[in-house]
Amino acid sequence: MSNQGPLDFKPPSVNGVEDPDLDPDGYIPLDLLLAGIEVVVPLWPSHATGPDDRDLLTVYFDQPGQPLIKIENIYKAADIKPQFVIPINASHLQVNGQGKLWYELLDTADHRSKSEPRTLTIDHAPVPMTLTPPGFLYLNLNGYLNCFTQPPIWDGIFVTVPPLTGFNPGDRLELQWRGYSSLNGSGVEYVRARKKIVNPALSDEDIRQGFKVIVAPYDVHIKPMAKNSSAVVRYRILRGRRLVGVSKIGVAKIDRKLPGHDLLCGP
Repeated sequence: MSNQGPLDFKPPSVNGVEDPDLDPDGYIPLDLLLAGIEVVVPLWPSHATGPDDRDLLTVYFDQPGQPLIKIENIYKAADIKPQFVIPINASHLQVNGQGKLWYELLDTADHRSKSEPRTLTIDHAPVPMTLTPPGFLYLNLNGYLNCFTQPPIWDGIFVTVPPLTGFNPGDRLELQWRGYSSLNGSGVEYVRARKKIVNPALSDEDIRQGFKVIVAPYDVHIKPMAKNSSAVVRYRILRGRRLVGVSKIGVAKIDRKLPGHDLLCGP
């Protein structure tokens, strides 16, 4: 890529890839590595307007280990629209590593301008799917949360996320909570009880020590699990939009039936 001339435009965006201010490395999600990516170029100011005008748009992707990718498109006045989507085939996304993406524009008057480059990262490494599962505070010896749990479960249920060795500050963690009509996290799901808790940017302390979250409110996310039920939790970690890890599931048995009675405890 030549460094001559002004950088007139911001870097192009890529559908499904975070913008550079959120993910400077521009990790391409695995599903897009397999399907190909779409580069989005917004309409430039001095575009073709007359019947004889033409603009030449060239998108480049330069990555060590493979030939320079160069995709040219000519646009006339009738082709003008707010943005242009330029596909890059998955066959060009096979080499792991970083590359630079940018575009150049040659307008009707043969004035040449170009965008700033942005980094894209290709990584086909499989996503770890067996990270240490989340846990539950205050389970009894048999793995139950019940009428005798302290603090009471109608005040919320505490879930612990373990230390996250190997992950980075700023990674995003999403914890998913599900409720089931059995004691082992199977059978009929109480769909209404679903909950997602998001830590949008893990801190260094979160990674070194782990952290805890509370599942609440009780009426929505816990009360449906009345007797011989269970809660299942799992977390996943994302770096930008790229999935980088998924945990095993953690299971807690939940039973609000009072011993020797058909009555349930709790509000």
